[in-house]
Amino acid sequence: MKDGNIFWRAVRISWPVLGGVWGAWVGFEGYFRVTPNADSFAMVFVLGFYALFALAGLVAGMTSAALIGGAVEWLLRRVGVGLAGAVSVATVVSVLAVWQLSVVVQAKYPGLVPLAGKSAVTSPTRSSPANSCARMPPENSKDRGIWDSECR
Repeated sequence: MKDGNIFWRAVRISWPVLGGVWGAWVGFEGYFRVTPNADSFAMVFVLGFYALFALAGLVAGMTSAALIGGAVEWLLRRVGVGLAGAVSVATVVSVLAVWQLSVVVQAKYPGLVPLAGKSAVTSPTRSSPANSCARMPPENSKDRGIWDSECR
């Protein structure tokens, strides 16, 4: 792993960095879907839990990306693939593996990605009645009196 110029070292360093960023995002993205509640102190706890999930995702993403990328590169170099090919393939495999791991984690723990909160304004279940004042006044005197009191 010591061979190669600064570019290939930077690519190797990017595996755990990008894996950690992705893992932290997977752990914290659910916070942005939680409906804020200004009347409750619970949002502080929710933020704390998602920060904890982001920290766990950071560590898990860094570890898995570094191990997978390093193992693939080591294996390909032992087989006889050149440095550029081994690092390139290891990068692609590392990205795909971390991406699929995030899908597995989100499927196993659906609470990390809660459903978006429902709006406070809901649509009525029944259709609204038509505006009775927009129609012509009724002919019946009793109905006409009611119409006059409501619409004028």
